[in-house]
Amino acid sequence: LAQANSAQAHSRRTLYSADLACDGMPTVLPTPSPLETHIEDALKPFDDLQACDTVGGIFVAVLCVLSLAVCLFGYRIYKFAFVVFAFLVGFGIEAAVGSAWLASNPEPNGVTEKVIILVCSILWGTLFLVLAQRYRDTIEQILGFVFGICLGLVFTIAVLYILQKPLDSALGSQYQGWENFAGITLGVPIALLAGYICRNWVMILVMAVTALVGAAAAWRWGRALIGCTEQADSSILDNHFVNLVIFVGLALVGLAVQFCFRPKKITHQGSSPKQCT
Repeated sequence: LAQANSAQAHSRRTLYSADLACDGMPTVLPTPSPLETHIEDALKPFDDLQACDTVGGIFVAVLCVLSLAVCLFGYRIYKFAFVVFAFLVGFGIEAAVGSAWLASNPEPNGVTEKVIILVCSILWGTLFLVLAQRYRDTIEQILGFVFGICLGLVFTIAVLYILQKPLDSALGSQYQGWENFAGITLGVPIALLAGYICRNWVMILVMAVTALVGAAAAWRWGRALIGCTEQADSSILDNHFVNLVIFVGLALVGLAVQFCFRPKKITHQGSSPKQCT
């Protein structure tokens, strides 16, 4: 371990001296941000997949198909997963209560107690499912409000991050720490306003998010599969502009498909739902 650390330190000194010799000024290597580090750590297991192997290729192809499904049918998947998730929440809460009961019981746990907990958990899950279906609009408004708050906070943080250095230079040390004051003063009302605006936009928000995420993942895995073919041109696959065009185009297609084939609401007699043309 000591030899490895010494070798790393020597390589860093060599790189530093090489940069210093080129232009007479030390070159500071960019360090990845914490967000980039977390993203790389989360995606690291997938980087080891060999798309050109038989097993790895099948797994990557399945990921690509699932990503395309999310991109094209994300809102319908959300509609189905909404009630399923509500059932799982109710089931999990009651199961946790039952587990605490069994853990606090000094007597050996029998089959009867476990059956009671299982039945009660199913009943709780069914209750949550029915309530979620009954008050779906209210719950979705709350979700839209929370999502809007998050968007407002992200927007405020991004604006402050862009303006921080120019304003620091312009304001000087007298206003040091202004970004904290401005972040709270502007961030809270902007977040609340964004939440209020987005409270009825759950469908559009879900469609946009699933289309973007699905398109990014589908092209990531699809590009890995295309790279295994003999006709693949690495210069095209590695071109950032080409990747951006394909990603945006696929996301727009997914968003259009989701919007055109969105579930129709039940209308009263005499009125017909609008059809997508």
